[in-house]
Amino acid sequence: MTDDRGMPGSQSDHHRAAGSHFSAGSVRSDGGTTPGRDRHRILRELRGELARHPAVLSVAGETPSEYRELQATLDPSWFGRSGATASLRITWIPDPSPGPEDSDRTSDAWMRTPIRAYYTVHYNEPSGFDCGFHCEPNPHIDGLLHYQKRDEASNPYTYEPISFDARSVSGLLWEMMDALANRLSV
Repeated sequence: MTDDRGMPGSQSDHHRAAGSHFSAGSVRSDGGTTPGRDRHRILRELRGELARHPAVLSVAGETPSEYRELQATLDPSWFGRSGATASLRITWIPDPSPGPEDSDRTSDAWMRTPIRAYYTVHYNEPSGFDCGFHCEPNPHIDGLLHYQKRDEASNPYTYEPISFDARSVSGLLWEMMDALANRLSV
């Protein structure tokens, strides 16, 4: 596996620093009139970025006319994993309303990413192993942003707080894909 994930000038560094058409402090609407339109627009942008990742065999938005999520087929060998294929599911809720409680918005848990949205990037293998990055309310953990993992579908998840530095939606995707590669190759 060769990649320059940790090198300055890598894809994730470029996208992490890029402003895209989103504000550095939060994800904002750029003309969409409904949360569904914003979600579709953002997921469409993420689909284009994800299609460029070397582990991605295919990626599609579901439903095709108004994306609610992305579903990708991955080559697990790129991550140093065995198996023929793996899948990745991405969800995105821009500027969630109702959003986190006021106490969560100002806590360290919400501040671990400058992008204000609920999202998931979740990896699955046919063996039952799955893991992912989630920024959403979960009664099992404190805060919103975490990494969760389980080795088999019958096992409980383990949870770990995480943080990201990206200031754009596409930068966040590349940063999460780098973090996923680091965790899967161990």
